[in-house]
Amino acid sequence: MARPVLTLVAEHKISAFIRPPKGSAVLEASGVIHKDGDYYVVFDNIRRLARVRAGLALESSEHGWVGPIRDGEGYEDLTFSPHTRRFYLLIEAEKHPDGTHKPLIDEYDEHGTFQRRRWVDVAFDQRNTGMEGLAAVRWQGRDYLLGLCEGNGGHGGRKGKKRGHGLIHVLRRKGTAWVSVATIALPPGVKFKDYSALALRGRTIAVLSQQTSRLWIGHLRFSDWTITARGTVYDFPRSRKGKRRYRTLEGVSWCSSKTLVMVSDMAKGHYSQRCRKHDQSIHVFRLPKGK
Repeated sequence: MARPVLTLVAEHKISAFIRPPKGSAVLEASGVIHKDGDYYVVFDNIRRLARVRAGLALESSEHGWVGPIRDGEGYEDLTFSPHTRRFYLLIEAEKHPDGTHKPLIDEYDEHGTFQRRRWVDVAFDQRNTGMEGLAAVRWQGRDYLLGLCEGNGGHGGRKGKKRGHGLIHVLRRKGTAWVSVATIALPPGVKFKDYSALALRGRTIAVLSQQTSRLWIGHLRFSDWTITARGTVYDFPRSRKGKRRYRTLEGVSWCSSKTLVMVSDMAKGHYSQRCRKHDQSIHVFRLPKGK
């Protein structure tokens, strides 16, 4: 049975809106959030927040960097809480003083000014296979962050590629750290090779896979942190011969109940020109009619 296919609404290279920093020629986009008529974007290779106006007008002077650049590599994803009025920016995993690899979450105010950093008390097998997605939730007056693991079951290596074991940690702040108070298991039918981003709109959750090049949408029940049904897996538009065009998508955010914005990383050296055409870009997709 054929999967439903998302419709491309708009697409541009991010360099059409934001200039790469001095000494760099690439913009390895890794996360996006739609907020107040703007798209806020983070990158794998730059520890800084960028803003693109949602209309994607090429000549607008309102696109640009937000706040100063900070030392270090970039971020994997970001989210914004309208309750705390804070951006939360995710670092996949770093070496923790206890010898394990754990994610970090930086907090910024609405002006892009760094406020503080907290460890996430969840250990991973490898530094480069940690948390990839982040979403903010308020439930019964308490604030949570949902942290999406890149590998299946939260593992790296061969074990993390065993499909059908997508995992999200429910994080709550405790002292100087974010601790996991529950886990959300994605339905076994979501057989993605990796998990690169997630987004929430009310109780509707979207999870993106870069390597599998698909999007899953389902519904989350906050009372026990479970997925209520198997949801729907969507394909991205392909070439006339059925070849994948989108192999570098890393960030996703809801714009409306029917549209989502996504951003893409730089294509790997062995990827085809067909895929390179769509890398380092910002994309707006619409759900098929009736969905």
